[in-house]
Amino acid sequence: MTELDYQNKRFLIVDSIKQSRDLLKIFCYSLGVKHVFTNHHPADVIAQCTESKFDVILLGYDLGDNKKNGQQLLEELRAKKLINRQAIVIMITAEVSQSMVLAALEHKPDEYLTKPYTMKDLSTRITRSFNKKVAMHAIYHAMDVKDHHMVIHLCDRAIKSDTLYKHECLGIKSRQHFELKQYDKAKRIYDDYLGSPNCQWAALGLGKIALIEQNYALAEQYFSAIIEDNQYYLSAYDWLAKTYQLTSQFEKAEMVLESALMVSPRSVSRLKEYAQLCFDNSQFGKATKALSKTNELAYYSVHKNPQNALQFVEALLEHSETLNIGQIKRLNLKAFDILNKMNREFNSKELKTISLFLTTRLHNKANDTILARTALREAERLLNHNKKHISIDGSFTIAKSLIALNRRSKAEELLDELAQEYPDDIEVLSQVVLLSDRAISEKDKAAAQTALEIGVNLYRAEHYALAIDKLNQALKHFPNHIGIKLNLLQVLLVSFEKDTSRVSDFKQANVLIKLFKTLSPESESHSRFIKLKRKYDSLATFHIKD
Repeated sequence: MTELDYQNKRFLIVDSIKQSRDLLKIFCYSLGVKHVFTNHHPADVIAQCTESKFDVILLGYDLGDNKKNGQQLLEELRAKKLINRQAIVIMITAEVSQSMVLAALEHKPDEYLTKPYTMKDLSTRITRSFNKKVAMHAIYHAMDVKDHHMVIHLCDRAIKSDTLYKHECLGIKSRQHFELKQYDKAKRIYDDYLGSPNCQWAALGLGKIALIEQNYALAEQYFSAIIEDNQYYLSAYDWLAKTYQLTSQFEKAEMVLESALMVSPRSVSRLKEYAQLCFDNSQFGKATKALSKTNELAYYSVHKNPQNALQFVEALLEHSETLNIGQIKRLNLKAFDILNKMNREFNSKELKTISLFLTTRLHNKANDTILARTALREAERLLNHNKKHISIDGSFTIAKSLIALNRRSKAEELLDELAQEYPDDIEVLSQVVLLSDRAISEKDKAAAQTALEIGVNLYRAEHYALAIDKLNQALKHFPNHIGIKLNLLQVLLVSFEKDTSRVSDFKQANVLIKLFKTLSPESESHSRFIKLKRKYDSLATFHIKD
């Protein structure tokens, strides 16, 4: 192997301890590196990587109390695309616990070096990483610019030259075929290497293709076999959970993610997915616990989001039904702390208003009547004052709280305003229908039937956009008509199938699917809904990403 020339490479050292930074800096100079930068503030590292590109980042895990750690920093750098596949990231840490190591490795550092280590160890890791980056440079560049055909061509050339990185090239090549929907070509690669050492990627790929083909039983077999063979292959848990979700086995999906979190408990995205499943499965105690952990782990990460706090409180409010007053009061203190932090961090009029309605509900659960009454008064005052600053989602969140607080007339007023402001938006209208509880007049029924007939005729003529508009009008007039909802769902799915750029149609279909959750299997419309649900699931698999 040719000796590497580091002279013009740019190195960034990130460590909280000055001595460590200085030692690593001397080490870099000993390699002949001329451009060495150091930092220990995560926010400054983000700024540095925004302004400049680095060839090597030596990244400490522990960056000090009340700061992002190295894993969270790496995740943010990748999420914001501030480092590409050409950059080498070597994580240096004293952390050897399984949870810490797996959490870090999920964000794919090139090397994970544990303390104590020697400079020879570090030199070996850097050399090994550079050799790979040099050999794979063209392939990684083509991947960064999403030139799938060029990636395949370059992988073929590398494999033919008997590269040391043959297995990685095969994995990359198969994923390009998958992205191009060339499933037969991807499958041939997976079949050839299924069962080879360290080739779980082949079984994973076959499982994903089985999902595309709606062979859910086969997909389950592949993903389950990977987990049985290697309990640390975390993406297999995610895909197995997706398989169960697509087959409406939501409790099994919850159990799979729970198992994954026992192996690696620090993944915020997996925790959030698990919490949502728990909530949907009415496992509110588990959802509350998971969302409490989410708030803790997300606080210094790229996942920091006000929704984490709001979802925790919503779960707690449901969980409170099974708790005694003492338990409720203790958890309420945590909820108030989380809401206060959220309001300080994000300083939003909408969030302040929402949090006051949630605070009212929390006080009610704890039988703190006077505090609840005071909070409600202030919440309604803020709602009247800030209404123009509140988003659609925020309005629905507030409407749900008003209904929970037996302020239905106020909620209906808010929902009416949304329906009038967004008369052609099926997502808005569907949510309004879901939350409203009012009878429909004969005049509305007649208008709905007319719009329905026109919509069906437009669909038959393949004027899908116009058909959707007409059926939206019908739904507005006749929101509880199952036939209109099913017709609209069918048009939305066909429209998206014909033109996948119409993502909004697919999102609207998703909203309608949720509205059918309570449809009885005894209903005459149930079999038609099941057929449309299968079509929705089939289209959904094309848009599932790793």
